[in-house]
Amino acid sequence: MTKINYVKEEKTIQITMRFFIDDVETILNKRFKKEFELNTRNEHIETDKFINLYINQKFYIKINQSKINYTFLGKEYDNDVIYFYLESTDIDSVKSIEVKNRMLFEEFNEQQNFIKTNINNQKNTFVLLTNNDKEMLNF
Repeated sequence: MTKINYVKEEKTIQITMRFFIDDVETILNKRFKKEFELNTRNEHIETDKFINLYINQKFYIKINQSKINYTFLGKEYDNDVIYFYLESTDIDSVKSIEVKNRMLFEEFNEQQNFIKTNINNQKNTFVLLTNNDKEMLNF
């Protein structure tokens, strides 16, 4: 599940991603050939760096047909779930948004990435699949 909110007053896109810890750990271990041991005392010291790298390889947003950069703000654990927090600033307006999310697809064939947006007081929900990994909305 990924939530994307546009906060017009702050000119920011705020993104929250939620995944199961074991799924993310499996992907990171295989992709980067390291033992991450998420949410343990033995967690890899550079976990955030590798999570950020993975997100940048698998997830992007275009606002008004221009790819935006975002900052990885951090992660948080809650039982068996991990949350990632991202933000993009200086977004004056949103007339369209394109979201592509291929996270976890390389390991889990049945993976479905749910996207919920709240942009310009319009809420939308859609599902991205391995054979349909992006969606475009106009406002």
